[in-house]
Amino acid sequence: MRELDSAFGSLGLEVRFVVIGDREKADQFCGLYGAAARCIADPDKSSYAAMGLESYNLLKLFTDPELKKRRKENNAAGFKQNWGETKLKDSAQLPGVALIDRGGVVRWIYRGKHPGDLPTMNALLDVARATDLH
Repeated sequence: MRELDSAFGSLGLEVRFVVIGDREKADQFCGLYGAAARCIADPDKSSYAAMGLESYNLLKLFTDPELKKRRKENNAAGFKQNWGETKLKDSAQLPGVALIDRGGVVRWIYRGKHPGDLPTMNALLDVARATDLH
C-alpha cells in the first residue's frame, strides 16, 4: 500500500481503513503496520452495515478453498490472524472496499465473499483511475 500512496495521491485520493473496535484498539492494531493515522474506529460496525457487508458462515472458516488460498498468501507475506485479539463474532464480518467522493457519494463498492476477499491495492488503483470521483 505504501508503495502506491503517491499514485493514489496524484488522483486526489486518501486511503483509509475501517477497523472494528474503539479508537484505542484501532490505534493499537493499525500501529502495528504504521497506519494508525489512516484507521477509522467503528466499534458498533455501523459503516459495515451502511455498506451492506454481511457476516460469514463461521462453519466455513477452515474449509472454504478461496479463503484457505488467501490465508496462505497472507501468511507468506507476513500477515496472519491474531486469534488472541479477535472476537469470534468479529471474525465473521465480511470485508469491503468503497470509493467515496468528497461529497460522501459512494462511487464504487466491493463486498467480500469471505474474510480475506479484498482486491489488491493495484486493482483498487485501476478502479480509481476508471471511476469518476468528481
